[in-house]
Amino acid sequence: MSEKNQKSIVIIVPTLNSQSYIERLIQSIDYASTNIKYVVYLYILDSNSQDETRRLIKKLSPSASFFTVDEFNHGGTRNWGALLGKDKNPYAYVFMTQDSQPVSEDWLRKLLEPIELQKAAATFARQLPRPNASLLEQFSRYFNYPERSQSRTVADIPHLGVKAFFFSNVCSAVRADVFWEVGGFPEHVIMNEDMTLAAKLIRAGYTIRYVAEAEVVHSHDYNLQQQFRRNFDVGAFFADAGPELAGASVGGEGLRFVREQLQYVVRHGRINLLPLVIVEAAAKFTAFQLGRRHQLLPQAIKKHLSMHSYHWNQKKEQI
Repeated sequence: MSEKNQKSIVIIVPTLNSQSYIERLIQSIDYASTNIKYVVYLYILDSNSQDETRRLIKKLSPSASFFTVDEFNHGGTRNWGALLGKDKNPYAYVFMTQDSQPVSEDWLRKLLEPIELQKAAATFARQLPRPNASLLEQFSRYFNYPERSQSRTVADIPHLGVKAFFFSNVCSAVRADVFWEVGGFPEHVIMNEDMTLAAKLIRAGYTIRYVAEAEVVHSHDYNLQQQFRRNFDVGAFFADAGPELAGASVGGEGLRFVREQLQYVVRHGRINLLPLVIVEAAAKFTAFQLGRRHQLLPQAIKKHLSMHSYHWNQKKEQI
């Protein structure tokens, strides 16, 4: 079979000043590519980096396709990357972030396996905390990314609520034909474009699978202000969420998170962190509720409260 006709995997990575991460990521992609039967194409979508990102990519991966993004948004930019790679005859798209660090050389094979076996139309990897992650961030990774793999279908919505749609583009794979069938990612969402895609897939009758065997190191130790701004954006996302998320309960998961986080802190002998857990929970809740009501706020206030302030300047359209 000629390379022209052979099915491929198109890996799409948005970047911005990624010189601290990109070498390790490219090496991980190169190693993983030798363990699968597909031709692998790497597409870099760069938001005008001011550091050595472009030079390093050209040096480390001369065959990578490098494109400049003038106005980044979570859904639209990734759709553009998928469209650019459509002529490579992709079997699946793999979406990654610049700071994801695959743990093993066969992470890509494991990520793709459920799709190849027709057990899922989309998959996402387990995220582990960085070695220097705080105790609270360690808990967050373990809470959201457990040791056991699991599949989710439309039948899981009644008992899991919105958690049925949990999905992460830090490291994910989607069968290419299905990606286009459901219309790709929503355009111009403030965040959680991955969750909306998962909801589209599940509503269309497909299965998504969390693949705990495919592991990447990825975590962020946000301070209290950053947590507030991020959760304001989460609330804004749910306020503007489309019909795919309609009827899926949002409540309950936050309370379970706080309860188990308190237990985790005590179990690790860090009772000094209990006040921080409570203050952080209050900040998240307040920010989320403000975000849910963002339509009542002036544009300048929304930009001030938001982690993704550029979002409020962008024209809102749907794919």
